Amino acid sequence: MFVIKEVKYEDQKMAVVAEILKDLPEWFGIPESTQAYIEGAKDLQVWTAFQESDLLGFVSLSYSSEDCAEIDCLGVKKAHQGRGIGSQLLATLESEARKNVDYLQVKTVAEGSNKDYDRTNVFYRSLGFKKLEIFPQLWGPQNPCQILIKKMG
Repeated sequence: MFVIKEVKYEDQKMAVVAEILKDLPEWFGIPESTQAYIEGAKDLQVWTAFQESDLLGFVSLSYSSEDCAEIDCLGVKKAHQGRGIGSQLLATLESEARKNVDYLQVKTVAEGSNKDYDRTNVFYRSLGFKKLEIFPQLWGPQNPCQILIKKMG
C-alpha cells in the first residue's frame, strides 16, 4: 500500500526528483537533461508516492498554455514499476490539472525509437493519451520527440 502526497518545499522537490531519476538511467541517462528536470522541479507542482518512509515515485505538473497542462516528468523506481504507482500519480495530477485546463500533454521519445520508451508509450496510451505530433529534431535524431495528448473530461 502506498500514499500520494504533494511536496511543497523547493529543496524537497529537487531531492525527490534526483533520487528517482538516479534509479532510471535507461530513461534519464543524459546528465544535462536530468539536471534540468531536477532544477526545474522547484517551480512546479510535484506529487510523490511513498510506502511507509520509502520513496517510490513522483510526477510533476507544468502548464504549457492557458488550455493545456503538461506532465513535466514522471518516474517510478524500477523495483516498484507495474504496481499501479505511475497510474495513481497521474490520476492525482489529472485531478489537479482538470481544475484549470481542458487538455493534458506529455512529451516522450517516439514509438519504435527505444525499447524503454516504447514501454512508456504503451503506459500513456493505456491511460487514454493519443498521438498528436512527432518532432524528429527537437531532441536530436536519435530521440525523436512525440507529443501525446488527452482531453480532460
